[in-house]
Amino acid sequence: MKISNGKKALAAVASLAMLSGMAACGGSSSSSGDNSAANNAACKSYKQYGNLKGKTVTMYSAWIDDEGNATDKSFDQFRQCTGATVKFEGSRDEATQLPVRVKSGSAPDIAVVAQPGMLKSMVKTGKAKPAPESVIKNVDKYYSKDWKEYGSVDGKLYGVALEASTKSFIWYSPKKFKEKGYKVPQTWDEMMDLTKKIAADNKGTKTKPWSVGIEGGSDTGWPATDWLEDAVIRFTDADTYNKWVDHEIPFNDPKILSSFKEIGKILKDNDYVNGGFGDSQSIASTAWQDAGNPIIDGTGYMMHMAPFYQTNYKSSNPNIKIDPDGDAWVFQMPGKTKGSAPMLGGGDFAFAFADRPEVKAMLTYLSSPQWANERAKKLGGWVYPNKAMDKKLLGSKLDKLSYDTLVNPKTEFRFDASDLMPSEVGSGSFWKKMTEYFAQNKSEKDTLDQIEATWPKDK
Repeated sequence: MKISNGKKALAAVASLAMLSGMAACGGSSSSSGDNSAANNAACKSYKQYGNLKGKTVTMYSAWIDDEGNATDKSFDQFRQCTGATVKFEGSRDEATQLPVRVKSGSAPDIAVVAQPGMLKSMVKTGKAKPAPESVIKNVDKYYSKDWKEYGSVDGKLYGVALEASTKSFIWYSPKKFKEKGYKVPQTWDEMMDLTKKIAADNKGTKTKPWSVGIEGGSDTGWPATDWLEDAVIRFTDADTYNKWVDHEIPFNDPKILSSFKEIGKILKDNDYVNGGFGDSQSIASTAWQDAGNPIIDGTGYMMHMAPFYQTNYKSSNPNIKIDPDGDAWVFQMPGKTKGSAPMLGGGDFAFAFADRPEVKAMLTYLSSPQWANERAKKLGGWVYPNKAMDKKLLGSKLDKLSYDTLVNPKTEFRFDASDLMPSEVGSGSFWKKMTEYFAQNKSEKDTLDQIEATWPKDK
């Protein structure tokens, strides 16, 4: 997810100019609760958080626009019942600005980051606070051991996962596939055969099999890292992936290079990309929010992107039918053999820079099914790792598909590598060099060599 992974800043489909404007935007609001509401029946379950009248909690994340607004509203009941003022701020530049704010002494009370690597970096500043006992109890009760481990640093819990994403999906148009007689591929070779057929069927036109965009302001590059990570978990094994993440093997290990070249056969072939936008180099300047448009207008047939992209479609045109028989749907990126496809995923973690009672109460609320349910009511397109949430609140077929995939014990889940790596690499050189891979037409080897050279010596 990676997104906001920074990677998940949801914006309506927009032009690059609009995106530049949005970069400065962020949700921000506050509201104080009404004391009389404390006696309301709806507030009974909130008494555990105490009377927080006159107290303020600040929260900073990369969630903006629909996602940011829905998140802000998900705190309304907490505000009303506890009397607390919650000031939520979203910014697409959070990944860049959070370290600056921490260093300058203006850290938020609670931050939400998509990269466990970033969480580790913040813990090493000495400013982040370990999770209070109330949060640890919730995480033990409502989360799997894996998610607790992702939010821990050196065995101590700091971050609580607020949402999860499944990323190894390919968007396509079931209607257009049916019109052309195309079948959803079951293996990697079948996907390559389909790619060749679509290219041949549209030779000499601007229509291409794949549409790809990786531009996202300060988060530019993350969709390209998902491509490489999905290749690594398909063309190597779990042990190699884990060693690559932990730098027990170099970033430019021959197995990683070999995997990179497999996706290079698609991404660097101008007969296969970039439907609706240009050649391979256009991938670097195409906004990821725009990359799904060609699937609807017919100039592209497939796009690699997590299900959260449905929000972009809904925002741009509510009449787009997202359905297995509709205008847009997804299939899981296939593996080398049928049924062997692993699932890449991610999540966002909240952690605190303050340990005042009201901050502990807010973080406890965020780790509860209460909050997951409140947010699910406000925003579709996401699933939550909180096992106790009400699954009926996952509003769309796509949300349920994503959730079922996430909780299926047969799913071979791998956390997004760039989110686990040190932030200097994971949200730094990895994003930057993958962008240069397209923009400057660099080779797979040069790209990996340059990223390897940036790995911090002490990590």
